[in-house]
Amino acid sequence: MIESISKKLYAAFLTSVIGFFIAPFLFYEFSGGYSLVAGLAVSIWTVPTLFIGGVLSSIAIEYYGKNQSIWLSYLKHLGCAFICSLLFLILAFDLIKTGLIAFIYVTIFFIVDLITKYFEAKAEN
Repeated sequence: MIESISKKLYAAFLTSVIGFFIAPFLFYEFSGGYSLVAGLAVSIWTVPTLFIGGVLSSIAIEYYGKNQSIWLSYLKHLGCAFICSLLFLILAFDLIKTGLIAFIYVTIFFIVDLITKYFEAKAEN
């Protein structure tokens, strides 16, 4: 269980770093170019949500669905991301951009988590 939490925290950390640099592309038209201020503004809300809601929901999805397909697990992660993105709709009334940010962050998180599981399984064999 501790190992699973550390993997999820590692995936959340890498997702936060990667998302910080990807988020400014979504606000390119507002900031007049690539601006890390947009990445910081998005990260102020997404990083705590990712570390609390994302990690906990991912652990629950993994715990209750051990023998499910990768795509079903990914869809469950997407569903949790869109539920968490409802929090952002309180502050930003742009459903499409909020959903896109949630999609990007959960996809990065899922891929990083999948890669760490792959390398862990490869190291055990």
